[in-house]
Amino acid sequence: MQSLKSADVAISYEVTSDTIRKHFENHKDELMEGTHFYYEINPQFNTKVIKWTLEGVYMLGFFIKSPKAKEYRKKIAKLLREQSEARFKALSSENQKLTSLNHYQKIGYKSQLAQQKEKYQNKIKALQYDLDRVKTQGLKRKLSNKELRELKKILAKDYGIICFNKTDCLLFAEKASEEHDIENRHSIYKGIKNKFERKLIYWQNYEKMEKSFKAIFR
Repeated sequence: MQSLKSADVAISYEVTSDTIRKHFENHKDELMEGTHFYYEINPQFNTKVIKWTLEGVYMLGFFIKSPKAKEYRKKIAKLLREQSEARFKALSSENQKLTSLNHYQKIGYKSQLAQQKEKYQNKIKALQYDLDRVKTQGLKRKLSNKELRELKKILAKDYGIICFNKTDCLLFAEKASEEHDIENRHSIYKGIKNKFERKLIYWQNYEKMEKSFKAIFR
């Protein structure tokens, strides 16, 4: 660790060693051992000698009133000002970078929103096209198995309606009839089967049936 004796510090500041000693005594509350100074044993006289660290030398410059110390304080003030200005420029540059980054992030975010909006608009257009096609073609074409499953889900969810095919209905009729005695089993099975078949015939020939009913009740 670089250090100086009080005599060397006195020469640097163009004052006497006694001046350094007085400042040491007057400012003991600010000058900290181990930070600003430390003691070294002089082997020749077996006495303690004060050795000043560089930080201690700088600290003494604020107490000494010599022209050299004043010049030192001006240099320190200039150095601090330059460091502050450099720090300010660095912070300004960093802020500009962050502002620029935020700007491009905003542009990217807006671009994502635009893409998302376009995606949803395309979906809406596709759904509108499907709706118009259904209106034009009606449901006269045969639904695919996938479309039929989707339709069943919609009916069950929105209207509480479960769609049965003929096989499902016959299995249901058989299951329902099992809960009764043998004598009534056949009549219950046949009743459910006949009711399903009547409904099936009605919906298979809906337009024709409706015309007949309208003609009867007109």
